[in-house]
Amino acid sequence: MKKVRSWLLAALMASLAVIAVACGDDDEESGGATTQTPGGSAQSASAFEPFDCESDYPGTEPDSSAFPLEVTDDSGGTVSLESPPEAIVSLSAAHVEVLYAIGAGDQLIAGDLFSDCPAAAAELEQLDSFTPSVEAITALEPDLVVLGFSDPDLQTALAGVGISSLLQESPSDVDGVLDNIELLGRVTGHPEEATAYAAGMVARIDEIVAELPEADAPPKVFHEVDNTLFTAGPGSFVGDLYDLLKAENIADATGEPYPQLTQEAIIEAAPDVIILADEEAGENAETVSARPGWDAIPAVQDQRVYTVDPDIVSRPGPRVIEALETLSQLLYEQ
Repeated sequence: MKKVRSWLLAALMASLAVIAVACGDDDEESGGATTQTPGGSAQSASAFEPFDCESDYPGTEPDSSAFPLEVTDDSGGTVSLESPPEAIVSLSAAHVEVLYAIGAGDQLIAGDLFSDCPAAAAELEQLDSFTPSVEAITALEPDLVVLGFSDPDLQTALAGVGISSLLQESPSDVDGVLDNIELLGRVTGHPEEATAYAAGMVARIDEIVAELPEADAPPKVFHEVDNTLFTAGPGSFVGDLYDLLKAENIADATGEPYPQLTQEAIIEAAPDVIILADEEAGENAETVSARPGWDAIPAVQDQRVYTVDPDIVSRPGPRVIEALETLSQLLYEQ
């Protein structure tokens, strides 16, 4: 996470330097440094709270001082904004969560069909992100559309009617998640909130990793994306979660981000832990145990087949922390 730490450290040091000049010795009296957000609320470096779908995430006033603004998105195109967007459509549930986490929730007017977290997201208009309708989007009169996967035709069509769009594809690792949070903070006028939130995530990730128990050997894991045996390997956001947790992912040998394994390959790899992220398909410890030959797998023999909420472990957003906490408990039986 060296790249992420560099921009977070630079941003936080700059903020703290300003505060030190303005406040003098006040930090010693208050017991810790704080950063002032554009919305006017002070955030302590030790006050980070992991994202919770049941919590309220009130919006804060966007900071327009950096606008007009130009950024480059994952399509390689330039996104130009004259002022912070006031009406955002997000065709990605992960980005909806990020926007609420950094104080930009009040600027959201629509999410995709899977945008269900936090609770306030249920009040948004919902659009189909797999077969997006330009007419349905333009009817909402957004000034920014956030996309979670590449759709050149949609971006071209939106540009043709004067609507800016920002593509942020699923990142290949947790560093990419933090980079996405930082960029969304900039384009929505919440740069300090985004930097502070990402810094809190980094601190919590460090704690999770430091708290991992000593093990004679890393736990060997198979992560099931669906019951056709697609999994998450190197170069995927989910695969990086297991790297951070010092697990041995049986899919690493494929060299692919989302390979499809065979039953024979999984049985031969003999994972110690099986994580099922396809609970909605009806998969569980019982169905896995009934698969031909799987009774020879240590995870099945030791009853270490676990189901997890796929939204927690597969959305590259603020719930990275919950994903790491959940997986670390299952991998190390904490």
